[in-house]
Amino acid sequence: MAGYPVNTKLEPRTDMWRISQHCFSEEIRSNMTFSKNFRICDITLREGRQLPGVSLRRDEVLLIADKLVEAGVGMLQMHHDDPQEMEEVKKRHPGVIIEALVHPTAVLNPERAKVEVDMNFDHGADYTTLCFSFSPEQMCLFESMAGARISIDEAVERAMGSVVYAREKAGPDKKVGCLIQDCTRIPIDRLAEVCGKLVDAGADMIKLDDINGMAIYHVYTHVVREMKRLLPGTEIGLHTHNDIGMATAALYAGLEGGADLIDVCVNGLGERAHIAPLAEVASVIQIYYGIDCGIQLDKMYELSRLVSDIMKWPMTDTMPFVGKTSFSHLVEVHYTVPDTEEGFWAYLCMKPETFGNTKHNLLGHYSGPWAVRAKARELGITIPEGKEPDVVQGVRSQIRWRKRQITNEEFQSIVESV
Repeated sequence: MAGYPVNTKLEPRTDMWRISQHCFSEEIRSNMTFSKNFRICDITLREGRQLPGVSLRRDEVLLIADKLVEAGVGMLQMHHDDPQEMEEVKKRHPGVIIEALVHPTAVLNPERAKVEVDMNFDHGADYTTLCFSFSPEQMCLFESMAGARISIDEAVERAMGSVVYAREKAGPDKKVGCLIQDCTRIPIDRLAEVCGKLVDAGADMIKLDDINGMAIYHVYTHVVREMKRLLPGTEIGLHTHNDIGMATAALYAGLEGGADLIDVCVNGLGERAHIAPLAEVASVIQIYYGIDCGIQLDKMYELSRLVSDIMKWPMTDTMPFVGKTSFSHLVEVHYTVPDTEEGFWAYLCMKPETFGNTKHNLLGHYSGPWAVRAKARELGITIPEGKEPDVVQGVRSQIRWRKRQITNEEFQSIVESV
């Protein structure tokens, strides 16, 4: 399914957005190497559930899956804790690609790996991705993963055995992935050597996992580009975390290096500091990069709130594209522009309805007469002529006293009091 909207003509100015023309400069874009087969994998139903207090019923899982597919997501990564979930989703949406992981503690134990590989493929997974750790810092995991203290080379040999079995089980119609944890702390030549052996053993896809943000974003472009060069014909994926606040930047960097697949999650939910959010990443890639991810951007607001409500994990008002305040103004100077189309673009670069969102008028300590008049118009009430300064003073007093945003009802009471 084609996404909407997609900036296929690389236009900086349309009726839906006005962004920098430099995004489409040949000098800048000539350094980027995009994949012709790029796609997004949403992992809300796997990593998005790894949160304290989150435990979903199967009907809730299916509802989220339905809404993801409705929004144009074509690939889902699902938790194999309840394999029946995968089977049900595949029955409802046979055209959607499902990826399931083989737990890191199983991949180096052939018998345990076989059980999880069988379970994934037998319950509808199109990709079974085995999770490996080969960095020096993660050698301590080998004892629990392999049941003994072994070297990295011995771990690679065992990994190849698990991949061979997965390849045989997959057959011609399904794929085997290998997720390489802590990829940026492994020297690039060693990373390529290890991944080359896994590809020779039968892996179709190598997914690079940064674990918790080990590098500046330029590193992701370099690592992805080198892996594409050294492993031609192999699908290269990228999974990033937001521990240093750069999960989305790292994904864009990987995209520019030629990544075929990236992981995102609704509202960015995930371990520790979370991961990159679906709405933000899909919107930037479709509008700023002009690459079709298949995502219906006008479904993002509804989808974000649905997941927040089901998981009881609040999304912030300031989330890009889908947050309550992402298209809203507070400071007075933002309200002094004319109430026209040109005035709208003075302090915004996107139309909120593009993402299913709306514009709000916010009030705070730095609001003034223009702001309170706009808020009054929004609520269909009238401030008596010349009384704007009194309303502003009332708003400031209420905020100083309450230490929070004032409600629409409280604002109306302030107006009535003057």
